[in-house]
Amino acid sequence: MNEFDNRSLSDEEMYFWLCQMARQLDSAVAIINPKKGYIIDYVNHIFMRMTEFSENDMIGSTLSLLHGPNTDMLNEDAIQESIENGLTFKTSSFHYRKDGSAFWNEVSNLPMRNQQGELQYSVIVMRDVTDSMNVESLIELERDVYFSLENGDAFENVLRNICNTVETTFGKKCHCSIVLVDDNDRMINIYGEMWKDLKKLDENVLLMGIGAEHKNSVKKPLIIKDLVKSEYSEAYRMLIEKHHLVSLWSQPILNTEGKIIGLFTMYFEQQAEPQATDFKFLNRIAPIVTLAVKYFDQKNAIRRLAYQDVASGLNNFERFKIILNGLITDGCDGHLYIIEPGEYQNIIDLYGRRGGDEVLRQLANRIQSLSTFEDSIIARYTHSSIIAATRLSLREMNIPQNEVDEILSEPYHIDGKEVLLTLKIGTSSFSSEITFTEAVRQADTALSSALKATGTVIKKFEQSLIESIEQEMNVLAYFSRGLKNSEFFPMLQPKVNLKTGQIESFEALARWVSADIGFVSPALFIPVAENTGNIYKVDREIFKKVLQWQKERQQAGLKLYQVSVNISPSHFYSAAFVENSVTLIEMYGVDPKYIKFEITESVELDNVLRAKKIINELQRFGIATSIDDFGVGYSSLSYLQELPFEEIKIDKSFVDNLSDPRMNAVIKTIIQLSNNLNMISVAEGIETEEQHLELKRLGCQIGQGYYYYKPMPIEQINVLLDNHLSMK
Repeated sequence: MNEFDNRSLSDEEMYFWLCQMARQLDSAVAIINPKKGYIIDYVNHIFMRMTEFSENDMIGSTLSLLHGPNTDMLNEDAIQESIENGLTFKTSSFHYRKDGSAFWNEVSNLPMRNQQGELQYSVIVMRDVTDSMNVESLIELERDVYFSLENGDAFENVLRNICNTVETTFGKKCHCSIVLVDDNDRMINIYGEMWKDLKKLDENVLLMGIGAEHKNSVKKPLIIKDLVKSEYSEAYRMLIEKHHLVSLWSQPILNTEGKIIGLFTMYFEQQAEPQATDFKFLNRIAPIVTLAVKYFDQKNAIRRLAYQDVASGLNNFERFKIILNGLITDGCDGHLYIIEPGEYQNIIDLYGRRGGDEVLRQLANRIQSLSTFEDSIIARYTHSSIIAATRLSLREMNIPQNEVDEILSEPYHIDGKEVLLTLKIGTSSFSSEITFTEAVRQADTALSSALKATGTVIKKFEQSLIESIEQEMNVLAYFSRGLKNSEFFPMLQPKVNLKTGQIESFEALARWVSADIGFVSPALFIPVAENTGNIYKVDREIFKKVLQWQKERQQAGLKLYQVSVNISPSHFYSAAFVENSVTLIEMYGVDPKYIKFEITESVELDNVLRAKKIINELQRFGIATSIDDFGVGYSSLSYLQELPFEEIKIDKSFVDNLSDPRMNAVIKTIIQLSNNLNMISVAEGIETEEQHLELKRLGCQIGQGYYYYKPMPIEQINVLLDNHLSMK
């Protein structure tokens, strides 16, 4: 609630006060009246100047007047929802002025309420942030260029990606090209989607006067508003007709010495006159190409260096390979270590590649200074890791604590700033029986395992790591066949009323028995399904079989029970989730009240407004929802209050520690919270009578776990229900 003093302002007083305030602000302001269907009642002069819409245009209209062809309508829906629900909200949208020119608009919604909590007005504050958004996109592009080249991507692919990125992120529809020239100003190559067509142009026309007589002027952008009326109309006639070109902007690309090495050109299908922010954009994009060219040249130079990593000053991997192979040939054995700072990517983001190089250099020096690594071989392995080999066995290695502290506890220094690191280490053995290639592969496998853990960790290669990876790959190989052959099925676990002991409902748990590899644990196939984007197919397969079971009971005149079906986050947020779910329910002719969707806690953190909209749509169709594993993730009580779940499930990890007084208090709080929010509380993983009695005492309504029933196939559930009903 917004309060200015101890008295409540009437709508008229509030409106007058807001208009006075808007006139004083140096930001664009629109005042929206919820009592008039959320239309605009007032805009200040800065709003009109920024959008070029007049007061008559805007009054009585909505923000949709600013929409255009590239506006993100999902984002606009979120803005409108925040206005209608009286929620504070801030986002950036791609909007259009009256003349059709686009700009990035930072939109903030400030709901104004009276002392009774009633929404009186929504104040929309806007700011043109085109320049900063362009800067952010170019910073991201520059990073992508570096990583692409670092990963060995082809130079032509990197330059094409620069063109593609500008085409997709720039406000106006355009086609981009990069033309590089040699020291004699002759064209080397053309990059971009139009390169074949551009190559047909006369070289002198394509380079737009890059010759000696124009060298003083060409360093500035060349802007042609109307190609048809320009001196280049005849030369460009074929492209004008084929691509409907109207305008052209061209920016020279200079090397670090200020010499022209090429041109970056943008071709538009509508008349385009650059604004001040556009000139800034052009001035920033060309240096990225310069950096790409320079970096590529440097990479070529590095490749010519046989044995040293120039950036860090360490041995390169080729040198390491030669030395270690020599030791193995001489009959030496020992251990290999691949070491990667856990925070390496953060260092790159903050300090650039030079910071990453410096950290690896300092890390290598510290390892080399260890008494047990005095005769070790150390080299740079990848852009983010180093590799070391020592002839000492693990049993012989006894690193003094002060040396360990120096590596792990003492900060590293970058640009005068201190940085603390955790280290991920994978280790393996080398000997005459284990080849160099095999030893490196095993250390890499161990490092992959270490990277999944938190903190500083060292993982020794074990065959079980390979078996685990093979198992995952095996699951992936048969996953599609399992879906095709309908091998996924639900196991139902009853949910019991703690007061009466009666079965209230069920949870459907996905299981897979493959015709090729037998039973596959959900702990294996669910991550595979999620990583490959196929988890929604598993969700739907389980959902269909639950509906089929309910349909069969309905046709047999048997009692129906509500079944909870787990829905993955990616499936929940898919555009057609609600529509597809309702269609399936209608296809099987089951009353929606017998379906409940369980959604993991992390879902609502992604987008509260969007999640709320989906849950409300499900409720409109009579489908209940439950928040699963509550308290395990990064939950927020404010989010929970916003989202209209019918059920809250207390995770098994809480129930396992029920005897702990502090955990007992947490569970009690969750149960009270669910009661206050009119939600049903369900405790998972109940295994003992003590847990059952304590949860019942705390007021928990529903229990689920092995203490009552294990998950069972549908056939056993039918027998259970027959017996259950006959005992009543």
